[in-house]
Amino acid sequence: MAGSHAPQCGVTLIETLIALFVIALMATVGAVMTGQSLRGANAVEAKGDASTDLSIALGMIRDDLAAHVPRASQDPGLIDTPALFEGYAPRHDGKVMALVRNGWANPAGETRSGMQRVEYQLSGGKLVRRSWAAADPAPGSRSAEIILLEGLSSLEVRFGRGDTWSSEWANISGADLPLPQKAEFTLTFTDGDELKVRVLVGNGA
Repeated sequence: MAGSHAPQCGVTLIETLIALFVIALMATVGAVMTGQSLRGANAVEAKGDASTDLSIALGMIRDDLAAHVPRASQDPGLIDTPALFEGYAPRHDGKVMALVRNGWANPAGETRSGMQRVEYQLSGGKLVRRSWAAADPAPGSRSAEIILLEGLSSLEVRFGRGDTWSSEWANISGADLPLPQKAEFTLTFTDGDELKVRVLVGNGA
């Protein structure tokens, strides 16, 4: 029809700005959700690693105490009196336990005893295990050291026999004191988590 105009098809500036705003908002929400998902995944992974470390540490403690041999042992520094077993709460210097264990694997068939001296120590929030290639390591002999746990705010240990518990149980060589049957570890971590574990010493007899 002469003089008429066809309807204009297109997008106004306001509509364009609204569309851009919606797209930007969705992108922001997506980025936030992605960030939260990544943080959650990292937290789960960290917890998983911590659980694995804890399981390995407790397994090693159980193995050492289960393989305990009532044999007097002298520390390589010649500081403490030889003892069949030493257990502390821990001690003022961080010492938690010292014992001789049997069953040390010897796949290379070396000429050596199957017994070794093992010590546990708390140092700077870390539970450290040291072991020597003999029950009575010579002064200056090297030890194998493993950090079993980190991030400990406190560690409480006590040793028991029957209904009796004590935070110190040192079986000095020649003394008439029975060996402990069990040990209890209360681990408190810097994140507030707490775990209490009881372990048999030897066969618990």
